[in-house]
Amino acid sequence: MYNRFLEILKLSKSGLNDEEIGRTLHMNNVRKYLAGTKKSFLTVLRAEHERLGPPSVGHRWLPLRLKPRGTPDGEWIQVPARISGMGNIDSVIDQTEPIENAYAKMSEFGFKSKGEVVDEKIPLFGFLVGATIGDAGKHPKGESRFQSKSLSLVLSKRKPNSYRFGQFTSLCAQVSLGLEMHRISDAPISKSRYSDSECFRWISPASPLVGWLFRNCLGLNEDELTTYHPLRMEWLVETPPPFKIGVLQGVSESDGWVDAGNDTVCFVSSPNTPLFSSVLRSLGLEHRIDRHEIVEEIRVPTEEANRLPIFNPRIRSVYLDQLEVMSRAKRFPERKRLPDDVIQSIRELSMRFQTLSKVCLELARTRGIKVSSQTVRKYIS
Repeated sequence: MYNRFLEILKLSKSGLNDEEIGRTLHMNNVRKYLAGTKKSFLTVLRAEHERLGPPSVGHRWLPLRLKPRGTPDGEWIQVPARISGMGNIDSVIDQTEPIENAYAKMSEFGFKSKGEVVDEKIPLFGFLVGATIGDAGKHPKGESRFQSKSLSLVLSKRKPNSYRFGQFTSLCAQVSLGLEMHRISDAPISKSRYSDSECFRWISPASPLVGWLFRNCLGLNEDELTTYHPLRMEWLVETPPPFKIGVLQGVSESDGWVDAGNDTVCFVSSPNTPLFSSVLRSLGLEHRIDRHEIVEEIRVPTEEANRLPIFNPRIRSVYLDQLEVMSRAKRFPERKRLPDDVIQSIRELSMRFQTLSKVCLELARTRGIKVSSQTVRKYIS
């Protein structure tokens, strides 16, 4: 467009009027360009550079929002070219402001004041990072001069946690990045989707800041996907516990569950098993890695997982409820026969529930007793 602007100036100096220039270059708005009310991208960029000045060493200027054709829309922040530690994250989050819509949802998640919401910007950003690793879609937008992405969530209505998880993730985006992520119309049943039910949907506008999150925080290239390519986030291990816990909660609410029959919280960890294992070790949590043919899973004992907790208390998902039930229940001494009334409860529950894990969970909930799937199988076979 800058070359086109130079052509406009050249033709104007040659004596052509606005209409003649428009016909020659097959364009409208010639008068606006000549009057300065409409500017080319490079003209805008040069003016912004002069206004902002050079960025700090190791940083670059990034516009928070773009106009439809990719021109910066006023507000800029400095972002680090690479992430080496928590200070880099703090420097970005400190420059963003929550959008006003965020506060309308705060009571839904137990926040009592705007100040309390702002005080949790860093853990909320951690959760957003974890959700981005997990369920959130990351979509490149157009051929923008600033690499931009939007965030989206498509969550099955069949799962009881979907709505609150989606609402909380959008709150995290609104508070930590000032990003207008909002719920849109539900998706109908579709055979082309993983779920055979209607789905809740949330989406954000395309933003260079989401592009920065994908490239610099997650460490991924444009042609890489979180499902298949390992993250380059070694810096995460050395960050403060509140941020690491936020990331783990975002991942666990996306891809985790409670396996009552195994007395563990489990989440899909591949292709990032070494990274997540290092983060758990840094928090002092025991865990084990289960390797299957296609995926790897990390399992954390329920008592250990409840110390964080590994599911977010503000969402209050069924997973957190199950985790609390299992972490409170007591296990019988090994190799000691169960009392007859407990055995009878196991047999009755096995008639009500289809899976061994659900029998174990209900036994822990109603009797405060922790038994394994293997034990249940022994008494009902």
